[in-house]
Amino acid sequence: MNKYTEAYKKSLIFILTLYIYFGKGIAYSFLAEIILFLGFIFLIFERHKIKLSTNIRFLILLFFLFINIFYLIRGYFNYPFIDVIRDSFILNYIYFSFIVFLYSNNLKDLLIYIFKIYKYFPFVLSILYILSLNKYFGNISIFGNFHLLYFKFGDILVHLYVSLIFYLSGHFSFNKKVNILYITSTVFLFFISSSYSRGGMLSFILAITVFLFLNKNKNIRINFKLYLRYLFLSLVLIIPLILILPKDENFQGRKAGLDQITTNVTSIVSDEDQGSLSDNKIWRLLWWAKIIDYTFGGEYFLTGKGLGLSLAQDDDIDFESNDSDLRSPHNYHLSILARYGVPIFFIWVTWIILTFKRLRSKTLSPFALILITIQIAFISNATFDVFLEGPMGAFPFWVFVGIDFLTEIYQTEEKYQLNDIII
Repeated sequence: MNKYTEAYKKSLIFILTLYIYFGKGIAYSFLAEIILFLGFIFLIFERHKIKLSTNIRFLILLFFLFINIFYLIRGYFNYPFIDVIRDSFILNYIYFSFIVFLYSNNLKDLLIYIFKIYKYFPFVLSILYILSLNKYFGNISIFGNFHLLYFKFGDILVHLYVSLIFYLSGHFSFNKKVNILYITSTVFLFFISSSYSRGGMLSFILAITVFLFLNKNKNIRINFKLYLRYLFLSLVLIIPLILILPKDENFQGRKAGLDQITTNVTSIVSDEDQGSLSDNKIWRLLWWAKIIDYTFGGEYFLTGKGLGLSLAQDDDIDFESNDSDLRSPHNYHLSILARYGVPIFFIWVTWIILTFKRLRSKTLSPFALILITIQIAFISNATFDVFLEGPMGAFPFWVFVGIDFLTEIYQTEEKYQLNDIII
């Protein structure tokens, strides 16, 4: 069984890499769901070798998976089963945080794989983005109706933060010339992605701010100062590239450029009319208000609307989107509220509070700080976009949550010096 388990763990890392690099372009391959199902099988067979966490955050996630079974049964008698199964993954992706426990005896190897994925993320995504602008490469579709190089820029900004924070923390490094290229690629991706995603930009800034504010490691501060030193050179290199790249508007009327970034920032804090940006914000706020109204003050208080129905259609939402099959209100927390009701919503909020509350701990390890701020970036982006409802965000997010649980066990047992892992 051991050789099959090892083969599975390598497959999981490979598929995780694909989802981090290609996102929605491979979402309809269902590779994430297949690897999740297989992981569940391996967990059953390996259960006697695994030491699970017993903290309250872990038990809350276990409760979510248990209660989701009852919502599946409820949905089965009311809606098409495929739609019920599809919607149930809003919580079923939590299984990935348990599947990570298959790495209980080789967490260090898992982290090395993760560091390698993110070490090359800015380089790979910069190249893929430029290729996506080509009419041939940009129109290649393999899975579903989405192009292989279809990018959600909020997702990119979250992963970009993960890469940057591993870099600043010294978990991977380059020589001087490649350092400049890494920083240039990072700045380039931030510039492009922030033009198209306000939520992603806000998530990146929030996470990095929390990290730098709470960080006590002098080496990280030195690395950050070096990063800023190369920043001007990076801007000199990327500005000509940005000027010559195509700047077609996306379906929301946004296009890459400093003016667009300025407009995005202004639209976050201002009520002034910003054209399509204001329209995009208004329909979301109206939908969120409707969900709060029929849950906190309506008939769906206890159990929500359940699984299997399209929330957009059932809530009679008129929106403009390139995704005609939208089923979520662009807010993971309110998706939980709408489908599962107020009690489950409050339990989810409790889980978030317990996760972030550890930031106040005087014994918080440097690596735990990294993992918590990574979760801040994911959860923040999920507040403004369909992210944790699908495998593009949920797969890596719950893997990081699982790693968080494992590191708590290992840091306590001092089995690994996780802060010192460098590739």
